[in-house]
Amino acid sequence: MITVKADNRRRVQLPGAKPGQVFVFESASEGHFTLTLVKPVEQPESRPAKVKFVKRGRYTVGESDVPVKIEAVKELLAEFP
Repeated sequence: MITVKADNRRRVQLPGAKPGQVFVFESASEGHFTLTLVKPVEQPESRPAKVKFVKRGRYTVGESDVPVKIEAVKELLAEFP
């Protein structure tokens, strides 16, 4: 059996836990609780879009390497005051 001790900030170091892991805390009864590891949701491979600014006449516009969906633009403009 392994024992762990909380520090003055109520932190406990769990043997075998890796940095960034998330656990669900469930209190079972006085003095007993359960920690359950939450597995991250698999995200599709994505990266930030690369944008370059280009002067077109009097205007400066951004050109992206990722196509912009018109539905997303309409949705964002609907929220604009």
